[in-house]
Amino acid sequence: MNPTRWCIDNNRTFALIILSIVFLGIGTYRNISKLEDPDFTIRVAVISTVFPGASPQKVEELVTDRLEEKIREIAELDYIESRSLSGMSLIYVHIQERFTDMKPIWDRLRNKVDDVRSSLPQGVQGPFVNDEFGDVFGIVVAVSGDGYSYRELKDVADDVRDELLRVDDVAKVERHGVQDERIFVNFSNARLAELGVSPAYIVQTLQQQNAINPGGNALVGPERVVIEPTGEFKSLEQLAGTSISLPGKAQNIQLKDIATIERTFVDPPSQLTRYNGKPCLMLAVSMAKGGNIVEMGDKLDKALHELQTRMPVGIDFDYVSFQPRFVDGAIGDFMINLYEAFGFVVVVMLLFAGLRTALVAGLLVPMAICMSIALMPFFDVVMQRVSIASLIIALGMLVDNGVVVSENILVRLGRGEDRMKAVIESVRNLRMPLLAASLTTVFAFMPIATAESQTGEYCLSLFTVITLTLLSSWILSLTFVPYLCFYVLKVKPDAQEFKGVFYSAYRGFLKLCLRNRIVFVVLVAVLTLFSMDAFKYVPKIFFPPNDREMVVVDFWQPYGTDIGTTVDRVTKLENFLRNQTGVDSVATFAGYGGPRWYLAMNIEQTHPNYAFLVVNTETLEDAHNLLRSARRFVETNLPDTRADVKMLELGPPVGAPIQIRLSGGNMDQLFALRDKVEAVLGRTDGVVDIWDDWGEWTKKLVVDVDQERAKRAGISSQDIALSLNTQISGMPVTEYREGDTLIPIVIRSVQDEREGLDRLNDINVHSYGSGLSLPLSQVAETHMTWQPGNIRRRDQTRTLTVKATVSGRFASEILNEVRPQVEALRDKPDWPAGYTIHFGGEDEEAQKSEASILVGMPLAMALILITLMSQFNSVRRTLIILLTIPPMYIGITWGMLLSDSPFGFMAMLGMISLMGIIINNAIILIDAIERERERGLAPYDALLLAAQKRLRPILMTACTTVIGLIPLSLQGGEMWRPMANVIIFGLSFATVLTLGLCPVLYSLFFKVRETKES
Repeated sequence: MNPTRWCIDNNRTFALIILSIVFLGIGTYRNISKLEDPDFTIRVAVISTVFPGASPQKVEELVTDRLEEKIREIAELDYIESRSLSGMSLIYVHIQERFTDMKPIWDRLRNKVDDVRSSLPQGVQGPFVNDEFGDVFGIVVAVSGDGYSYRELKDVADDVRDELLRVDDVAKVERHGVQDERIFVNFSNARLAELGVSPAYIVQTLQQQNAINPGGNALVGPERVVIEPTGEFKSLEQLAGTSISLPGKAQNIQLKDIATIERTFVDPPSQLTRYNGKPCLMLAVSMAKGGNIVEMGDKLDKALHELQTRMPVGIDFDYVSFQPRFVDGAIGDFMINLYEAFGFVVVVMLLFAGLRTALVAGLLVPMAICMSIALMPFFDVVMQRVSIASLIIALGMLVDNGVVVSENILVRLGRGEDRMKAVIESVRNLRMPLLAASLTTVFAFMPIATAESQTGEYCLSLFTVITLTLLSSWILSLTFVPYLCFYVLKVKPDAQEFKGVFYSAYRGFLKLCLRNRIVFVVLVAVLTLFSMDAFKYVPKIFFPPNDREMVVVDFWQPYGTDIGTTVDRVTKLENFLRNQTGVDSVATFAGYGGPRWYLAMNIEQTHPNYAFLVVNTETLEDAHNLLRSARRFVETNLPDTRADVKMLELGPPVGAPIQIRLSGGNMDQLFALRDKVEAVLGRTDGVVDIWDDWGEWTKKLVVDVDQERAKRAGISSQDIALSLNTQISGMPVTEYREGDTLIPIVIRSVQDEREGLDRLNDINVHSYGSGLSLPLSQVAETHMTWQPGNIRRRDQTRTLTVKATVSGRFASEILNEVRPQVEALRDKPDWPAGYTIHFGGEDEEAQKSEASILVGMPLAMALILITLMSQFNSVRRTLIILLTIPPMYIGITWGMLLSDSPFGFMAMLGMISLMGIIINNAIILIDAIERERERGLAPYDALLLAAQKRLRPILMTACTTVIGLIPLSLQGGEMWRPMANVIIFGLSFATVLTLGLCPVLYSLFFKVRETKES
């Protein structure tokens, strides 16, 4: 059955099908899941292990190394990064990007970690495996209130959390900044010594009284009654009234007579959150898979407004990050670009083809878009910036099918053919060439689908949407377009005469090229080679920064800094930022990086010397101004602070754009090499911040126990450690139970005795066996030493990474300048053996992503060649088409240099798109030549006539594509501007070349010459 005839014969049924496609497309667009950016898998798990009191070297040797050794047995492993800090080990397990089903991998990881658990030192807490490291919490709400304590804010946050979990599409709600409560029993060391009471004795008394032990049960008549002894602390007053027996005396005293009881929060806190300079709690909300973030945001916003009316006076809810707003804005902006592009396309077609032909080809655009949108959910594609931009990119390409079919039908009608026959024969002759042209474009994008990388995953919807759109266009060109042509088109007189200045100029240009074909081909080849060589001057970039009205700051104090000091110093930066023009809000996560509220983020784990700031601004210009002013403020007012002030990243997370990894065994050598590399970066223009990830060395007080004296005194090293830990840091002894809440009771010395080290030698240490106490100075000596703040390794080798941010220049330019100098250092005789250099950051990620794309290129090229060969069954014709591709570099190189556009990953995809369009045009042109020769025309005449026949469709396709991409170039931001410019400049020049080069190459390959008869 001929589908074209069926559509015309069953016109009412087909009209209903078309209306159904329209309604399905609109309905799908309204209900489909919406995101700001495409989703991709974070293939990283974090293993954290606490080893209280251990130095970074001890953590490295006894914990990190043992875990890494076992983890390396996982076959899917890409690489391991680790950080060994004072009392903590953090291991980041990176899985190869070709794996997508992470659950079985994480299960094996847990099993490997469990295997090591028994071999870790005594006192180790963990290891704990966090395989939800990649969960995204797109909405973060600050809960604050003047005059409210953390406990009161926690009660409010708990109630709000319970309400938000009832909102549709909400998956999880996590609390951040919650301060755990503690009950501190603060004693004076001197007072206890006076009474002869040791802290161990107080600990023993509290534990024995607060124990919940069964008293058994007794048979009373027919019933058995449970016996429950009392003693459990029911109130703080009861705890304070605990009776303490004095050694050697008949009298007892109460706990409150020798200690103060204080109910407060953990000291020091591990994490703190602030909003606009005030302490607060944060609620991070994640969306269920497949949900609509915009709809969820509306419902959640409504729920918060209702909750606000029930809250006590002074409680405020503020958004730190509200992804639905950015999603709505991004999709809205791109839809405006799509409408503008469609309008431009229609205008171009009106100018080229007249009202009726423009109407036929123009209606193909919304129909193909509706059809592809209706199909998106079946391929797990949602509405986000990449999928919508794909529709814009496909606009010009999908018009081509409609233009070629309608033009061919119009020509046949001009010859006087029957309307039905003209429609059916046109479709029959063109369906395979158009399919071949569409498939070659689809195959050109196939490396994106086969790329085993986060970048390929990020861009996958580009391939899917363009494939759906082009195939929808092809199907509609065989059905919808001839259906419209049958009822709408009217015969244009003299349609085949190609009269006018436009066609005369093209004929003259083509004849000139054909008469001087060797010169023309050589000229094109020289220009192409010259442009390929000049392409190295086009600046390179991986992904540009996000264009959100937002600035983030990684705020590092020297390692060893207390979190209280970190908060004091970050408050200075907060106050500065809040007073800047255009700043809406400043949120701070002190001690850690907070929740992952944006997918392309590198989240820092717990560090007391670290804070992360999120600054929302009114406009994008305000954000760019803030970058410069914040950097100046930190440099001037916080000299010992390392602050990375930046915009959010696009695409997979990279971190610092320039990263140079130095690997080797000796720490002193690594620091010496670091100094040399930093010196190279320091004298390079455009580098604004330089730091390394090992940071500063920290102080450590060593208590050197005289074992002989300690043994004579009956005190062990363990007694000394427990005594110091109890009095200075505090030791949990039991728990206070309040309903379903358990609050640890911690015993420690009073503040004057536990802060500072000047009185450390006078602290009494106690024997937990005999109860004997004596000053520390009688059994030990103390001295200060230094240790690394943290020890970082990559694949079990100590690795120090020198990092740098840039301003005013592209990272690729700076790296091209720096790389030879750094490699020259490595080649000098004084470079230590066994130490290596690797360049990371943007350069490494770009190479990995491009390599993943190039892996799929052989398959794509093979499929393109098979398609071309199956269409023409000719090596020469296929070779002609392929030879029209390289000259696109002429337009790309000079267009990118002229527009000052960097060439990044998205621009590379634009080049692939351009290649597909060029092949498409060449296929249609050569097919037209062959059909004219089949009609009996002389080769030269067939070549000239076919070129003139395809002139308007090819130019129309090029113009609609170029003009349709102008909104994306001007308004699409730095992510899409280079890609659009690649296609705009490349296609503009390549189209002119195709119209001349393709016929010239055909005449050379088939020895076509002008004759007298021509």
